Amino acid sequence: MKEDSETKNIQGTADKAKQSEQQLTQADKAKQAAKAKKAAEKARKKAERKEHREVGRHKFAWAVFKLTLTRYFVRKFRYSYDSLKEVEGPYLLLANHNMELDPTLVGIAAGRQIYFVASEHIMRKGLGTWFLRTFLRPIIHTKGKTGAKSVMAIIKTLKKGHNVCLFAEGNRSFNGVTGDILPATGKLARAAGASLVTFRIEGGYLTQPRFSTSYRKGRTYGHLVHVYKPEELKAMTDDEMNEAINRDLYEDAYATQETNRIAYKGKNLTLGIESTLFWCPACKKMETLKSTSDEVRCGACGFTASYDEYGYLNCSDGVTRNMRDWDREQREFLIGQFRDGTFQGFSDQVTVRIIGADHKAGEPMTGELRATTEGATFAGKHYKRGDISGLAVYSRNYINTLFGPEEVQYDLRGDLGFNALKYYYLYQETGKESES
Repeated sequence: MKEDSETKNIQGTADKAKQSEQQLTQADKAKQAAKAKKAAEKARKKAERKEHREVGRHKFAWAVFKLTLTRYFVRKFRYSYDSLKEVEGPYLLLANHNMELDPTLVGIAAGRQIYFVASEHIMRKGLGTWFLRTFLRPIIHTKGKTGAKSVMAIIKTLKKGHNVCLFAEGNRSFNGVTGDILPATGKLARAAGASLVTFRIEGGYLTQPRFSTSYRKGRTYGHLVHVYKPEELKAMTDDEMNEAINRDLYEDAYATQETNRIAYKGKNLTLGIESTLFWCPACKKMETLKSTSDEVRCGACGFTASYDEYGYLNCSDGVTRNMRDWDREQREFLIGQFRDGTFQGFSDQVTVRIIGADHKAGEPMTGELRATTEGATFAGKHYKRGDISGLAVYSRNYINTLFGPEEVQYDLRGDLGFNALKYYYLYQETGKESES
């Protein structure tokens, strides 16, 4: 009995010690949780202060820009515009895209500061990149990718009460006609929870044709087309929204020019035009065009054309053409050859760089870029059609392409007359076939 009593005493002491240890552990855990919560709150407040300082810096830079540069750009481009000052934000602004300085034209029309969605290649501009990141903080999107990260960044920025501008085509026009918007645009507009503003720019293409190396002096206009309130967006389907956006932003530079007949004067009007035009309408051959400052000539048949200050091509066969119709015909010719099996391939000398995760370009590799119906070869390697997960053209004539599930990113560049558009058209067609 005595042993049982002692055993019980020992067990009771052990239980009390264990209970005290558990209580101590719970207290420690509570302290640790409180400490972690305090640290998280401190980090949150620090992030908010940092965000507040950055936004203040952005607003200050925006105000300086508006004050010092608006008059200059209005005079330079003879720019008339509908003011957005009375449009209540936050809003997502969608605009068509023709000039490198389209963000400037949008910014002039806007009352409040706007965050722009920009192509990833601006992250390789050295001092320019630092300036953009410090004072404008663009939302970065890699051309050719689905853009899930940039979509989330857009929505996050809008929810913070800021305005965002997105050029809905995802690319500058090659021929003066607004391209179709990215398919997910309508869904984004409806999911953002903010108002949607559609803003159409006219005259931008003839001021800076995609092939040109300089700006031409003419006229530009910025039109506020429509303001869609969140309630209106909720009542529409994604397809209805896409249709409305395409309609609002559609601009045909040549249809407008036929009515207005405005001269866009400059130097070297034809130089570099073969970076858009790759097909001769006279002999029906591709990759035979070569430009000078005042004409483009076919090396196969001697056909010539001269781009005038109204944006038209005066041709040696007596026909006056425009970039819109010429581009449509050359695309149809290329796709026709691809489909009937007569396409022989393209070939150009290019410089290739691999783009790292930090947006930095690797060492350049120079060699032949060749595209066939089977795939593409460059930098000494052959890639099958299925390996190419994305291809886009940026700036005048640079190619951004992605390969495989890992989406290894390459930057390809040729000379002044390098035509990246033909590779893009070929990729579009092969992509459609591989999906079917």
